[in-house]
Amino acid sequence: MEWKGEERRRFPRVVFPCKITAISPIRYLNSHTENISEGGIRVLLEEKLSPYSIVGIEIFVDKGKSIRCKGRIVWVKEKINPLESVPVMYDTGIEFTEINDCDREYLRKLVDKLLSTEK
Repeated sequence: MEWKGEERRRFPRVVFPCKITAISPIRYLNSHTENISEGGIRVLLEEKLSPYSIVGIEIFVDKGKSIRCKGRIVWVKEKINPLESVPVMYDTGIEFTEINDCDREYLRKLVDKLLSTEK
């Protein structure tokens, strides 16, 4: 189902699958990104995190290059297993709250480059 509402994002997003580690107060969660921008990421997690909670994040964007930052959970949507009617994954939006300027600039350039190749 495609979103038909008003776009409220400040930063353009692109599909960019890469590995991430989210560090919640309980444990480390390994996953991958669904999309990315200089302002945040969308990830699939096996554990439901509470909206507004803060997590540590490490994003493995390239060989030898990772970005460490903090983010706030802004939304969570359950992905349901249709055979069992139970959540199996949690589609999660994370807004970066603490990221250094160099890493933010790296992400901006990465998104710009990927957007220019889509056209």
